[in-house]
Amino acid sequence: MGAHVIAVPSSDLYPTIKALHVGLALGSGGLFALRGAVSLSGATPVLLAPARTLSYLIDTALLGAAIALLFILRLDPLVTPWVLAKLALLVVYIVLGSLALKRARTQAGRAVSFLGAMACFAAIYAVARSHDPLAFLVWLPRP
Repeated sequence: MGAHVIAVPSSDLYPTIKALHVGLALGSGGLFALRGAVSLSGATPVLLAPARTLSYLIDTALLGAAIALLFILRLDPLVTPWVLAKLALLVVYIVLGSLALKRARTQAGRAVSFLGAMACFAAIYAVARSHDPLAFLVWLPRP
């Protein structure tokens, strides 16, 4: 006999996928922070290899959960301002993260890139929580 497949409407999956997405995002950011701190401390690359592999796995699952949420919520990331802001910040985060972990030529360059990447991560979090593309600007001093 064949296995029975129970169809679950995608809206029923929303709370689970959202919780997974949030957990993976926090795990990804926390692991990046750990990798950055270890890298800046001058640890050998051998110590960073398992963390890099875990990071790839978490980030791939995070991307899958994000795409699932976009599908469930029927959001077009190119016309939904807060999602577009998250995507733009994500690109900057990835570039700065790459500089921080391996591409910057100097220790100072890696440190500045690391701080910038962490600021981008915080901005992505602020935008995600508020659904406001300018949410991260509340950190700027007001006249």
